[in-house]
Amino acid sequence: MIFDDPTRTRLLGSIEASNLVLLCGAGLSIPTPSDLMSAVQVSRTCYDKYLPIMALPVAMRDNVEQLAEHFYKNGEFESLFLGTLVPWNELVGQPNKGHAAVADFLICGAATGTLSANFDPLIEHWANDRKIAMLGALTGQEATTPGNDFGPLVKFHGCLVRDRNKTLWAKAQLAEPAIAARIASCSQWMGLTLPGKDLVVVGFWTDWGYLNDVIATALNVNPFSSVTVIDPKSGADLQTTAPALWARLTAGTPHFQHVQASGADALEELRVAFSKIWAKKFYALGKTMLEAEGKPYSAIDPVMSSDEFYCFRQDAEGIPYHRAAKLRTPSAGAAAAAFLHLLLIEAGAVRRGSWYEYGGKLIRIVQGAGEAISTVRDRYREPPAALQPDVVVCAGALDIPVPGHLIASGAGASVVRPGAGGGIPWLTLEQARGELGI
Repeated sequence: MIFDDPTRTRLLGSIEASNLVLLCGAGLSIPTPSDLMSAVQVSRTCYDKYLPIMALPVAMRDNVEQLAEHFYKNGEFESLFLGTLVPWNELVGQPNKGHAAVADFLICGAATGTLSANFDPLIEHWANDRKIAMLGALTGQEATTPGNDFGPLVKFHGCLVRDRNKTLWAKAQLAEPAIAARIASCSQWMGLTLPGKDLVVVGFWTDWGYLNDVIATALNVNPFSSVTVIDPKSGADLQTTAPALWARLTAGTPHFQHVQASGADALEELRVAFSKIWAKKFYALGKTMLEAEGKPYSAIDPVMSSDEFYCFRQDAEGIPYHRAAKLRTPSAGAAAAAFLHLLLIEAGAVRRGSWYEYGGKLIRIVQGAGEAISTVRDRYREPPAALQPDVVVCAGALDIPVPGHLIASGAGASVVRPGAGGGIPWLTLEQARGELGI
């Protein structure tokens, strides 16, 4: 385990209180499967690509800031440095488990906001793959845009897919009115949003030194309630690499903690812990119905992987797997689905990921919450998967009569035909109890 019990409890309490804010740096995008270049690797690639034209001072080869400054001062920043030398294709890839955690937290409200120094769009890509049109905010005004299905993702250093030529690489760029205005706007938003928040810093201490100073200035707000820095380096190394940022984060903070670990791994662990609490709240919704049948309720401590927990939350919300779970806490309408989970567990069903095996059948439970079972089934037109359940129980749904072409051939009206190409029966809670004998 990465977090000790007090730290995990503190962070989960921050989520419960809507007080958690994340600060992500380029280090978040280095772990597999993202495998993005570090700042040093980018610098070396640019330097070596330019070497046949001119041998620049060798110190620039490992310092992307100095290299960018050279081309900026020579008037070749956008045309040559950004347009030709920067290996943009190596700054995109597949989201890793850290990106998944950040995007999930923003969508469901577990985090009230995220500040990102990353050019890459991998957090957004994870959300986009689940039908959430997430865009990084480049200004404080964009961060407060109403109507989004996600919390603010403030990309104060710019974005690879939004105005790439205005991404922040060199200190000299801060004199440009447009960039200075953008940084000032983001700083103003931080000043209004961050005081008193619990800040988790992930993957920020990189060899891209001056960016650390920029964020240290931008974070010139009233003390945070707590600061948790997650980085595998020692505290001494972090302080040496970014003294201004270290001083800013530790000054006046009631609770400062450095956790030596991978940021992606730590975010994954926090996401699992959050999802476990979510599942416990969900199970508790079925307590009254279970006890009404004279059966005792015992608190359940589920053990699943992060992906399995996410599927569990999607099913409990009535959300297909190709769309995003959106609730920070389960809705009261999920009580019937929770009741069926408890019935199966009480009957000795074996958990198979987010599903159950009972009576020789693999059973998936989705929330119906008063809808017609045919309506819910039509919403679940998911991409093909290698593993399919034998039965889908749409708990809380109503078996409203539907046109004949929707009823499975040769079956009674209690078994509703799934979408095209499938043969999996969909049952209401009542039909499933009769079918499974629970």
